[in-house]
Amino acid sequence: MRIVLLIIATMIWGFGFVATRWTLNNYDPIWSNSLRFVFAGLFSLPVLLWKNELRPTLASGVCSLLLLGGLQLQTVGIRYTTLAKSGFFTTFYAIFTPLLIAFIFRQRFRLGYWGLLAVSIVGVALLCDLSWSGFNQGDGFILASALLFALHIIAIDRLAQDEHPVFFNLQQCLYVGVMGVPLALILSGVPDLSGLWQWESLLPPGALAGFLFLSLFSSIGAFTVQVYVQQQIPAHIVSLIFLTESVFGALFGYLFFSEELSLMGMGGALLILMSVALVPILTNYEKKRLSRVDHQSGAATESAGSS
Repeated sequence: MRIVLLIIATMIWGFGFVATRWTLNNYDPIWSNSLRFVFAGLFSLPVLLWKNELRPTLASGVCSLLLLGGLQLQTVGIRYTTLAKSGFFTTFYAIFTPLLIAFIFRQRFRLGYWGLLAVSIVGVALLCDLSWSGFNQGDGFILASALLFALHIIAIDRLAQDEHPVFFNLQQCLYVGVMGVPLALILSGVPDLSGLWQWESLLPPGALAGFLFLSLFSSIGAFTVQVYVQQQIPAHIVSLIFLTESVFGALFGYLFFSEELSLMGMGGALLILMSVALVPILTNYEKKRLSRVDHQSGAATESAGSS
């Protein structure tokens, strides 16, 4: 059930590409990111005040910083590289997440997991219709953002296990918005907000419609689902499932903006979906293996005690 919820969250993020494009009709990418969380913060603040949950925790503070850094580095990187390469390099969080866990926590993963991950990354490359034109500074920014996104996934896994998913994410949205505004002012100057208060902006493809979807669904809804799901599903599995966001992004781009979806792209999407479809089998196997190890360990302890 949690895997289904996570896939629904990636579907929301996939449509978020459409909503983001609506906001980009009036605002540059940096303000698009910042205003998205300003709106999310405005929706979050009354609930946090009502429930007396406004004080940030270590977990929400760390995750807010990582999320803000990842989003802004990604935004800067998109300015200097192609959309195909930015989409591809962003998905490297799925590679960085298990590598960082293995390096920092000495955790090992089964060969089957690495196989699914490799197939998924190949699928993303095909979906992005990737053509190499040399590695540039924009690609470096995108890779750095992917590293921060991986650290964000790991931080939620390690720090938010005992947090209430809703209040934790409301704090995260609020503090990303609070920190994002001064950063956007420095990088992009003062925005013109007058267009947001016109009625036509409230209807798609208006900027306000985009911000409302991004704040309520992509930020408050989907990130809350992520926190809830990660309290039961390991971070490396979550990062693999997140790759379905690329599939939904391509699908919605085709439906709403008539973007080309080639046979190669459809083949890539199929590879990603096949890999994610095998995740429940992999996780069930790992649970049985861990249960077997715990049982054997318990039996060995009892045997040692009786002797």
